[in-house]
Parts: sequence; structure tokens; C-alpha cells
Amino acid sequence: MKVLKSKFLFFLLSVVFLGSVPESHVYRYDVHHSGVYRGDKIPGLDRLKWKFKTNGTIYSSPAVVNQTIYFGSNDGNFYAVDFKTGKLKWKFKTGNTIETSPVYFDGKIYFGSNDKHFYCLDARTGKMVWKFKVEGWLMSSPIVVDSTVYFGSGEGVLYAVSASDGTLIWKFHAQKAIHSSPAYHDGKIYFGSLDKNFYALDSKSGKLVWVVATGGVINSSPVISSGIVFFGSHDGNLYAVDSKSGWVRWKFQTRGQITQTPAVDDKAVYFSSADGVFYILSLDGKLIWKIALDEVSIWSPPIVAGDYIYTCVNTATYSGVYRLNRKTGNMDSAFDLSNRVFASPIIVDGVLFVGSKDGYLYAIE
Repeated sequence: MKVLKSKFLFFLLSVVFLGSVPESHVYRYDVHHSGVYRGDKIPGLDRLKWKFKTNGTIYSSPAVVNQTIYFGSNDGNFYAVDFKTGKLKWKFKTGNTIETSPVYFDGKIYFGSNDKHFYCLDARTGKMVWKFKVEGWLMSSPIVVDSTVYFGSGEGVLYAVSASDGTLIWKFHAQKAIHSSPAYHDGKIYFGSLDKNFYALDSKSGKLVWVVATGGVINSSPVISSGIVFFGSHDGNLYAVDSKSGWVRWKFQTRGQITQTPAVDDKAVYFSSADGVFYILSLDGKLIWKIALDEVSIWSPPIVAGDYIYTCVNTATYSGVYRLNRKTGNMDSAFDLSNRVFASPIIVDGVLFVGSKDGYLYAIE
């Protein structure tokens, strides 16, 4: 009976996290932060479906559940918007900017605000269920695993909190702020810190399993694939670390800081560096191709769908969404935007959603 129950639970989790429904519950698509969006429909970047105006820069990457788009803005509001029309369903006011991306779980939506509170709202009504006080700013996007919410904070603490009532389960103290969104794999929570260390903790107890020291602060959120943890550091390296032991399998040196989260599928690793170059590496760390624009460019965290990579690029004269061929590195199409984009885009049912510095959330087909 226990075996059957476990198999059924695994099936339900697969439905939620492996993309058998056209939804996006959590930052970077799943608790591994793969950045790989599945589904038959892939946006061609041909036209604007709609755009929704807020009064602040949007760093938050949306969650999309039950035909509703959830995201925060630096105007201090958290929004629920209709998927088809872009019309407001409800909004919730916090006391400061919202830079975290939300996670949906069991009819509730979770996110952090820079008013130093972590919030749980009823996803249907926008009414607050509970809030949790921290001592620092919240820039680390949460995940939910086994009814526990995990997120980092500006005072350098990784929190594990009950998803149902917001009670503290455990906390782990790093030496400096945690901007990295934690990822989960095989009973462990993984994240980086501004103390230049990358950590693996036991998800149940919060005990340290291993730590890897790098030469720079870590803003990049980790990605876990095939037992390897990938993350970037301000020392210019992309790291590939064994998830069980913490052994550094390889690292790839660029000429700039790596602040953005990579995307990883079963073929390659996709990421950008502050050197203005976008890279694709094989899973064993060999360069497949790279693309550099004429000007130094800032790229948003990339995502992958089918044979295409989607990333937002910002130069001194241009901002927009690029669609790159994953196999060749050639630009297939682009959608021009009026202002810079720093958020990670998402794809749901053939529509790409991304927020911009101009305060708009764009829905692009």
C-alpha cells in the first residue's frame, strides 16, 4: 500500500513539475530551476498579445496557474492578471518593492517583499493567509517541496517555513546575503551566497552537507541536471559540481562576472557573462558555440523551448527578446521592446511572458 501511495505521489509531482499541463508554478519552471519549458506550442515572437502596466520595474518572473498570471512589481504590488485578456483580477499591496518570483502551491501563492516580510496569499482572492518576518531584504525566489517553503534573505539566512501556516521549521546562517534562489534535488537544498560560497543542506534538518568556495560573490541561482549542480560566480566561472559530494567536476572561465542563472537541458548548458557573450557548453564543459554582439550587452537569464533559446538582451541602443537556434546559435527572430529587461522570461501555452523596466508585463506570441 505504501509503495502504491508513493508511486501516486510521484505521478502527481510529475504532473506539476514536468510540464504535462501548460502551467508554470515556480521560478525557472521546476524545483531544479532547469529553465526548460515543455509543450507543443512555441512562441515565434511575431506579435504582442497584450501588455499590463504597473508603476515600477518588474524583476519578478511570473507564475501561471489556472489561467492566472501572478507576479510582483517594484511599485510594491503583487498582481493576479487574466492569462487571455491581460485584465487585472486582484492586487495586493506590500510595504516595499517586490523583486522575487512567486511560487504556487496548494491553492496559495508565495513571495517575498523588500518590506522584510515573506507572504502567503490565497491564489483565488488575493487575501493574505500569513506573513513571516525577516531581518533583511528578500531577493531570493522561493520553492516549495513537501509542504515546506525555502527561501534566502538579506541577513544571510536560508529559511525553511511551513507552507500551511508560516511557522519556522529551521534556518541556516551563511556569512552574507542570499540572493540566489534555492533549488532542490534528492533530499538537499542548494544555493549560493554573497559570502562567495555555494552550499548544499539537508532539506529536512538544515544541516550542512557540503560547501564549495569560489572566488566571487554568487547571485546566480543553481540548476540541477543528471546529478550535477550548475551555477555561476562573480569570479567569471560557470561551475559544474557533483550534487552528492560537492566535488567540482569542471569549471568554465569567462572574461566577466556571471550573475544570471543558466538553463540546462539534456544536451547543453546555456548562459551569459558580463563579458557580453552568450555561451553554449556541452554537459562536460566544452564550448559548442558563443555569440557576442557589437556592443557590450546585458542578457537576461535564458530559457529553452524545443530547438530554441529565448533571452532578453540590452545594449546601449537596443532592448528586446531574442530567439536563438539552439543548434547553430543563429538568431531566428526578435521582438523589440522599449526598455531594458532583467527578468527571466517564461513560456506557457505558446505565449512568452516577461516584465520590463518600463513597468509593463508583456505577453508575446
